[in-house]
Amino acid sequence: MRMAAVHTPTPLVTAMGLVAAILVGEIAVKAGLFVNEVILYLYAAAIGTFATPSYELSLANRLARLGLLLAAAIFKVPGLIIGSTSLIVFLALQRAYNAPYLWPFIPFNAKAIIEIMLRRPFLTMKTRPSLTRTLDSSRQPK
Repeated sequence: MRMAAVHTPTPLVTAMGLVAAILVGEIAVKAGLFVNEVILYLYAAAIGTFATPSYELSLANRLARLGLLLAAAIFKVPGLIIGSTSLIVFLALQRAYNAPYLWPFIPFNAKAIIEIMLRRPFLTMKTRPSLTRTLDSSRQPK
């Protein structure tokens, strides 16, 4: 499959890789190597890999994905649910630079979520994020 991908035009490589992944996954389930839940989890994790913006974050995601894969392979659906829940609780308890790691989700801040999702250019922002807890929340003019 790898040699075929090397010699195939670029637009077709992605589609061919998806078809190959589906076929290999189906063969692994029929052979009894994995259960359907593990294959479903692997597909979701592969999509998440393409959405990760930084290399360091992708390495951390790879470690978390390996733990969740093992939990799903050993304990099936309950293992995936318990593993995912414990990962979210772990992240919720972490702090980075004296700020909650999952801010603005925990503690919930709707205004900050909207500002992050609908990001304006940095120079046009009039106020600082509420996470910084400054005495004066307005930004200084240029």
